[in-house]
Amino acid sequence: MDPPVLTDIGGAGPNAKGQSAQKAKMGAVKAIIMPLGLWSGNRLHFIGGVSRLMDVILHIGAHRTGTTTFQTYLEDNRDHLNEIGTEFWGPNRTRSGLFSGLVKRPDKVNRDAQRRGERANGLIRMELDRLEQVGLASLVVSEENMIGSMWDNLSTARLYGDAQARLDRFASGFGFHCKRVAISIRSYDKYWASVLAFMVQRGWKAPDDGLLDRLVTQSRRWQDVIRDVAAVFPAAELVVWPFEGFVGQSDQQLAMINNGRVPVMMRGRRDWHNASPSCAKIRKVFLDRGNHAAADRLRDDYSRWQPFGTDHIAAFQGQYDEDIAWLRGGADGLATYVENTDSGPAGIHLRPWEMERGHSNDQQERSMG
Repeated sequence: MDPPVLTDIGGAGPNAKGQSAQKAKMGAVKAIIMPLGLWSGNRLHFIGGVSRLMDVILHIGAHRTGTTTFQTYLEDNRDHLNEIGTEFWGPNRTRSGLFSGLVKRPDKVNRDAQRRGERANGLIRMELDRLEQVGLASLVVSEENMIGSMWDNLSTARLYGDAQARLDRFASGFGFHCKRVAISIRSYDKYWASVLAFMVQRGWKAPDDGLLDRLVTQSRRWQDVIRDVAAVFPAAELVVWPFEGFVGQSDQQLAMINNGRVPVMMRGRRDWHNASPSCAKIRKVFLDRGNHAAADRLRDDYSRWQPFGTDHIAAFQGQYDEDIAWLRGGADGLATYVENTDSGPAGIHLRPWEMERGHSNDQQERSMG
């Protein structure tokens, strides 16, 4: 067999753990193309004379970081993705029985849930083997509930406090196959405000000062979530990007996690889904419940609801700045941090794509979930 040849595949992807930032940047845009096949680093299969490995990529959220937009974009373009050898499993698949018994609070896992989870992991392994045998290059699995739920985050006032235990339940299904795990993070003031807005529409009561204080002082950070992911999938590459830098840029996100592979023809490149409700909508929810005191504190307009005060927001910003500094500093060798900028001393830096339809990044973020 002829030796492999390095070729530029466009876009940026994550580096293996422990690489320097410069090596990561170089390695991010390269793939080793072998004659009649693709090699990406886990297992090599020979299907009909073609050597091909399937990369399994887990996109695990987080909630309220544009996950629904990204999932809809991929779901609506399954045909185009298949043309480049990529399969997609999103909520339509994962929540229709495939993950039965797996997406569950660890303290609620009884014997029946354990049995169903083992069966689900067996089915996942069978499906992965089947997809590899037909010669697919990659499988993207996007399911934010793998790391927890917004309800649990609020009820415990912790940021994905049982993420590691939840992910452990998927390890026997995806662990050996998993090439990459991707997660988007968001500034805490915007994240928690968006979670509260989403949950209030679904029955959560108006947050009181006690809950707001607990969310600010809770000890869990994005760093802890990232460490949890790395503990469960130590052999996988872990790529992290800030929601603020990739709002409405589904093409960029796909390129980051899928080795630069993005079909030329894709529908809904700038569509937005499941955006946070405006102050007017939240106000109406409170009025419909007869909570006039909560409604009177909100403006009747389309601005973003921000229940936190200035001191809370300042504390959140300091916490998020520490996370970003940790990620830019190498994240203890656990993850690659990707930024959508030409400047900055560390991480992989992508040039901002040309904004479409006249929307600025800030305008898009105000509209997204």
